[in-house]
Amino acid sequence: MKKYILAAWIFLLVLPVFSQRSKVVVYSTSDDSIACGANLSAYRTFFRLELYSDAYQTWIVAFENCPSSSEKMYVDGVTMYRSFIESAPDELNREGLIDTLMLIYDRRMEYFGGEGNILGRKGIDLLTFRGDDILEAQKAYAMLQKSIELEGVKSRQAVILNFIASGVRLNKDGLIDENQIIEDYIMVVGILDQLEEKSSRWERTMATVDEIMHKEGILSCESLDRYYEPHFKEYTDSKTFLEAVITAYDKAGCEGSDYYLAASENLYKVHPGPESARNLAMLFITRNNFQKAAEYLKEAVQGEGIDKETKAQWYYELAVVSNANAKYCEAIDYAGEAIANKSDFGKAYIILGDAIIASRTMLGEDIKQRMAFWVAADQYSKAAAVDPALQEAARQKISDITAQFPDREELFFLDMKDGDSYLVEGCINKNTTVRSGS
Repeated sequence: MKKYILAAWIFLLVLPVFSQRSKVVVYSTSDDSIACGANLSAYRTFFRLELYSDAYQTWIVAFENCPSSSEKMYVDGVTMYRSFIESAPDELNREGLIDTLMLIYDRRMEYFGGEGNILGRKGIDLLTFRGDDILEAQKAYAMLQKSIELEGVKSRQAVILNFIASGVRLNKDGLIDENQIIEDYIMVVGILDQLEEKSSRWERTMATVDEIMHKEGILSCESLDRYYEPHFKEYTDSKTFLEAVITAYDKAGCEGSDYYLAASENLYKVHPGPESARNLAMLFITRNNFQKAAEYLKEAVQGEGIDKETKAQWYYELAVVSNANAKYCEAIDYAGEAIANKSDFGKAYIILGDAIIASRTMLGEDIKQRMAFWVAADQYSKAAAVDPALQEAARQKISDITAQFPDREELFFLDMKDGDSYLVEGCINKNTTVRSGS
């Protein structure tokens, strides 16, 4: 084995000369063509048996004299040289063998193209065998970056992961800045998002990429703000840019950022729709801006093609924020729309009861205001009837308001008694049953 490795090292001294040869091999005689075929066949016989030292003797002749005769020759050469490197007797031999491995990749690109794919493989091997050298790691990073730019959605998982990991390392060593790492991340996320419907590998890859970024603390809210601030005004109407901003902040858990909010609003302007309007509303709810949330929910419920279950949920959310905005009559109407779309929607009955109680001041004198509690109790009872999970909460609400019902004496002077039917007017506008309190 050692004599073959020594032969390989000697060959390294003369091999670079061949890189300047023509990309097209012209055989001067039929004997040359036959000799190339014979050497290819011979090395493959040993290669298939994993007798790499024996395969090397004829492989090297084919590599030298027949560079465009077989792309498989380069693939096999990489396999052999990886083995030689791993078993090299000393550092001098190892470094020479690594140089030749890199040359094999260069020759393959020279004669057969495929730069994107081959640069990815070359970059990974350079990291594997010389990754401890920061300058070599920087070269590998550049190769991987170029590979991903050329390959796009065809990029291999290993290339993407090594690219991000090497970039993080270079950033820690001060050779590339934080903005470059974030830019790399955004490029990778854009590629992996396109793979979502095409490949099962994207989830594993994306999870690992996120883990690398978060572990090193690079993907922070502050770093994203610093990165996007200078670009925001220029690309504020770009759908692609705005989606990238939202995705990056989502993954970093930075939904509270002003840039995230601005990107979401601008994206809705560029690409409006009921789903995006509703998502914006939820974002404003988390920021306690119920006025803006109501505006977007009103737009969402007017969208076309929304199924009744979804529309019921959105109307319920609109009732909640309207109630929070002291728009009690609107809350009553929206809760009613939620129930119209889903009759067994227990939570909608609860918010309807709450809004009815809150709106009672519009009914005039105190005794009429207290009659609103009858209607609220009706809604809480319905909530308990349609949703067992709400029974305890609904009963507690009924218990809390029963004391507010007018007593028998008050009802007597109004010529009313328990069991009578009564219409509570105003925006409540519902018939209920008269009942006296304690």
